[in-house]
Amino acid sequence: MQFKWGLRSKLLTLSSLLLLLPWFAYQFIVQMENFLREGQQQTLLGTTSAIAMTLHERPSLFNEDISFLPDVKKGHDLYVYDLADPITLDANNDDWGNIKNFKNTYPSHLNTDNHTNSDKVYFNQSIGKKSGYLYAYFEVFDSHPSRRKSGDQNMTHNDHLILAMSAPTGELERYIISVSNDGWFNAYRYPQHSIYAKNLTREKSIQGIWKSTEYGYNIELRMPLTLLGNKLGFQLNTVSDPDTGKIDQTIGTSNVLDIDKLGSVLIPSPEIKNILLAMSHTRSRLWVVDRHQRVIAKAGDIHQATGVWPEELATQTSASFWSKITASLLTPIYDLLLDKADNSFIDDIKNDTQLKNSLVEQALLGKAVTQWRLSADKKVSILSAAHPIFMTPSGHVKSNTDNQENKQIVGVVIAEETNHGILTLRNQALQKMFNVLLAVILMAGILLFLFISTVVSRIRKLRDQSEQILDQHGRLNGEFHASPQSDEIGDLSRSMADMVKRLGQYHHYVEQLSARLSHELRTPVAVVRSSLENLALLPADNEQQKYIQRSQQGIQRLNKILTSMSEASRIEQSLQQAEKESINLSTLINSCLQGYEMIYPDAHFDKKITDEQLMINADPDFLVQMLDKVIHNAIEFSVHDNAVKVSLIKQQQSAQLSIENIGPLLVNENSQDLFQSMVSIRPTSQQHDTHLGLGLYIAKMICDHHQATLSISNNSHLTGVTVTITLPLINL
Repeated sequence: MQFKWGLRSKLLTLSSLLLLLPWFAYQFIVQMENFLREGQQQTLLGTTSAIAMTLHERPSLFNEDISFLPDVKKGHDLYVYDLADPITLDANNDDWGNIKNFKNTYPSHLNTDNHTNSDKVYFNQSIGKKSGYLYAYFEVFDSHPSRRKSGDQNMTHNDHLILAMSAPTGELERYIISVSNDGWFNAYRYPQHSIYAKNLTREKSIQGIWKSTEYGYNIELRMPLTLLGNKLGFQLNTVSDPDTGKIDQTIGTSNVLDIDKLGSVLIPSPEIKNILLAMSHTRSRLWVVDRHQRVIAKAGDIHQATGVWPEELATQTSASFWSKITASLLTPIYDLLLDKADNSFIDDIKNDTQLKNSLVEQALLGKAVTQWRLSADKKVSILSAAHPIFMTPSGHVKSNTDNQENKQIVGVVIAEETNHGILTLRNQALQKMFNVLLAVILMAGILLFLFISTVVSRIRKLRDQSEQILDQHGRLNGEFHASPQSDEIGDLSRSMADMVKRLGQYHHYVEQLSARLSHELRTPVAVVRSSLENLALLPADNEQQKYIQRSQQGIQRLNKILTSMSEASRIEQSLQQAEKESINLSTLINSCLQGYEMIYPDAHFDKKITDEQLMINADPDFLVQMLDKVIHNAIEFSVHDNAVKVSLIKQQQSAQLSIENIGPLLVNENSQDLFQSMVSIRPTSQQHDTHLGLGLYIAKMICDHHQATLSISNNSHLTGVTVTITLPLINL
């Protein structure tokens, strides 16, 4: 079936351009998202700048001696973590939380995964702080541990741990931990400027637990932070042979005999952390790192740092009827298509003590920079902004004209946020805009469809009227009703109504023309005929008689034409007044054929008339006239004395009369024209006869009056023509 490209299809195709609106809306939202990202970058830079301003020129918050070291080494320079939970001194680090995983191994090249198969001595060390105390945990792997003998005053002839640190006054302080049994201990202080463990005094503020294990022993201790300056080191001395007391292995974080060779210790600044906590309203995660990119302070949680848009604003929704529909129908689709904020991402730098990345390196060069990065699992984009912290070097006189080139960078403020706020806002904007656009497209589509349906309906009504106003013979049938609408279709309807009215007047004139001509021409024809008859009675030579005879033949033909024209008009008028009756069609056909055999003695008829009664409701006189016309045509077109076949059969609820002659075939395109008035298709040999082509026209008119069908076609053998008349039967 061929697709019909109608007005509805064209309108739907054009209406599909409305679907471009969501694409334009999406592009707009993408641009808006870019603007929001730029705005978030500027806001985050403003946050880091504000925090950096509070830290500028505050040397008390930074350890200048450590800040300006050329480099820091992991394991040598120590970082003190903040402990989340209270610590119980039990030589077990289960209460250290995640901090127990941030340990240093000495020597660092050893593999601690298989410590039971190694005879070498090494230890893991962790440091943390809580409530003004420094906590240290040592996990020593020693297959031959040695303890101090009970009552022995010598502290160094056995395994022992040395603590070396710079005091707040800047002097070197050393302490030794040596035990004879597992359990509680206090450290002993070395004498000032002495390397020998003699005349040691107990330091009760440094205390802890020594506990043996299957692979060595654990040491857990604590000391007040007030004892500690900015340098710290540990050294474990082990003795394999307790009889000799000779130290055979020394493992340490740094040289504990020289204060200048001690490693630096970085304790997160509580003052800076308080400043960061005061900025917690920014909903950002904040870091402060020193020149060596070590974390001095940290505040906030990146999983809560959703950006500049407060969550309560980002999740506002209305409770309208339309919103309920979209929530139930469209929201599930949006959830499948749009990226949603996911707080289950992995924060791979959460517990880092040193932030080594290009962002911090650029900030340490004096630039305020921003950077977007993906989380480790690529679930979320994280925005980082960094701003340098400036400090005037010691000995330099401050002035109002100082610029940043005369200052030194002691650290960097870093602020981080996710794109969750922007993502949520973008999704809500997309959903709201798409909801509105879908509603507009739906309403526009419905209105356009209703409008074009109305237009199509009016056009179809106009088409139906134009088709029904003419019957199958081309005659006007009924009245054309013009549309009262004032638009173009209404104008077309009124124009067509006017055209039909004029055409009806013309048809009426043409239909009456034959009757008028017949009436008007009879008198002059009669005068000419009588004059010719009188002229024929006068003496005339042979030449004059010939012309008189030709004139009389012309008058006869003209009179025959007038008679035929009058006959068609009379039949048409008579049909309107005819009265039908029930007749047996079989009896009527048999009677007519008997008369035709007498009228056409040279013709032969092959009859096949059913004996069954075929009752029809008809006017027998008009049926006989119709049959006369058809039989006359069949005999005229028959050749070689072939019989005219006449058959009458019953076919369901109708009677079918067929009249077939052997002769010239019909041209297919002219078969239907034969039923029109004044149409005649005859061979050249018959062109001298008077034939107006009214025979089949009259037959068709009579058939139409009796609700019968008349058709003419070539027979199946293509040897002649068959006329088929089908009349409806009546139920008795």
